[in-house]
Amino acid sequence: MARDRNENQRSKVFEVSRTAPLTLMGRPIRLSENQLFAVLAVLVGIGGGLSAVGFHHLIDLLVHDVFGRLNESVEGLGRASVVPALVIGALLVGPMVTRWASEAKGHGVPEVIEAVAIRSGRIRARVPVVKAVASAITISSGGSAGREGPIVQIGSAIGSIITRPFKMSDRRRRTYVAAGAAAGIAAIFNAPLAGVFFALEVILRSFTARGFSTVVISAVTANAVWRVLVSDDPVLTSEVYRLEEPIELVFYGLLGIAAAVVALVFVRILYIIEDWFEESPIRPELRPVVGALVVGGIGIASVDLLGAGLEGIDKALAGEFATATLLLLILGKILATSFTLGSGGSGGVFSPSLLIGALLGATFGDIITELFPDSSAPAGAYAVVGMAAVFAAAAQAPMSSIFIVFEMTSDFGLIMPLMLACAASTVVYTAVNPNSIYMEKIRRRHVHIEDKPDEQEMSVIPLARAAEAKYLSMFRTRTTADAVRLMKESREDFALVVAPDRSFKGVVWLDDLEEAGTGGSKQLIDVMDDEYPVGYPDHSLADGMAQFESGVVMLPIVDWNDRLLGVASAQSVVRAYEASRGSTFGGETGDSPVS
Repeated sequence: MARDRNENQRSKVFEVSRTAPLTLMGRPIRLSENQLFAVLAVLVGIGGGLSAVGFHHLIDLLVHDVFGRLNESVEGLGRASVVPALVIGALLVGPMVTRWASEAKGHGVPEVIEAVAIRSGRIRARVPVVKAVASAITISSGGSAGREGPIVQIGSAIGSIITRPFKMSDRRRRTYVAAGAAAGIAAIFNAPLAGVFFALEVILRSFTARGFSTVVISAVTANAVWRVLVSDDPVLTSEVYRLEEPIELVFYGLLGIAAAVVALVFVRILYIIEDWFEESPIRPELRPVVGALVVGGIGIASVDLLGAGLEGIDKALAGEFATATLLLLILGKILATSFTLGSGGSGGVFSPSLLIGALLGATFGDIITELFPDSSAPAGAYAVVGMAAVFAAAAQAPMSSIFIVFEMTSDFGLIMPLMLACAASTVVYTAVNPNSIYMEKIRRRHVHIEDKPDEQEMSVIPLARAAEAKYLSMFRTRTTADAVRLMKESREDFALVVAPDRSFKGVVWLDDLEEAGTGGSKQLIDVMDDEYPVGYPDHSLADGMAQFESGVVMLPIVDWNDRLLGVASAQSVVRAYEASRGSTFGGETGDSPVS
């Protein structure tokens, strides 16, 4: 009977109550865990989608009604008319990010990765507000920055804030932070697949079935919000291309290698300039002004290098740039982006990376079509592939890059060239620099982010290795009054109920006993939770971690005769995993059980 009960328990959808202790404002939520988690994923998606819509309209408002009118009022300056808007924007952004939220400075994604890995997904509520306003001003005034960094930080903060009232595991909260990032990307770039893979590749840095489902729900919801409120048109306009000849794969592979070199140069220059500003005696709130003056000089040479660069990408795809100027434009965009973000401006690196890649691809395509006119696609095809390859290398996110180019251009005819170029660029970049453009910033702060446990490795390690002897157990005949006294003396919130032969019978919780007010006359067998989930020795660490991700606080480990072997926790599972890999990280098993 006991074995049958435990078998049924493993297949049961647990109520989100004491079994999976998710609470809202101190009250248990009477929904199944899957129902609640799906509802929260939808809410995060709605929040991320609405934030993307609001951010989009804020940029449009500033571009047309504020900085656009400012540019018109100084048209007499000729090409230099772009400089006043840049300087005024920098004067506004500098104090904002310096005094109110330093996390809003720069491209934002490293701050989200750090929050997920170090602070269990907790992000300050003021960050999305400051980031949205500061980035909108930077981009609309002409600063060379994109929308990906801001919307990732805004969406992630929404995921963190929405889950804050709920008592849930840190791993689950991290998933919702990533879901918020996916929602933002899916909405503002009209790219749900790219949003999902960006969240998994860059933010969570892992692929799990549970995390995938949550992220997908949020991304799809956010994209639906965007399509209803804004548009379902692709972000970029491009001809539909295809692979003309098999020999072209060689050309696309070489383009991937070239993209890796350009990405390495971009990352290197960005952080050289950022270091220079950090070490300079210039007041932090005035540093963006210095960067804006340099960017203004670059904008005088070519206005296409200002802003996010989406219009410049359209021109590169259409072949409107002269071949002789393409290399100079690549260098100009790298410098403009580096000075905008390195000086303390706010925005992302995604759109600038796409323009850099499009310019590189157009340059490469012009050369190839000149040398092999009968066996190569137009230069625009190489510009499409170049976009994905540069970002894939810089962000170490090949899947995200492939899907976002598909969805932004609605061009699915270059699947093999995209896959090959992104793989080549990622491999070559990693061989030189193991840190992505995001992780490089974290490394330079001397913040160490440990690798997450590998689910495949965890699936072959027995759960019994995580069983610890530190727990409080009581016979089922003990009275509730005795149980309350012992739990308070031991400073334990729960106790395991056992029979004289040490077989596990259930769990009692201190606050439940105190709330019940039984007067201490009942035995534990009358009040215990006899359907609490258990783990078995032949289960894996991955099985145990899945239970903790669902909200279970601790997991009794029993043999097939229901005899209690120990208790596992999320921490003991991680320690068992680390010990199996030969790590020195571990801990003592604790005291002997109390009966």
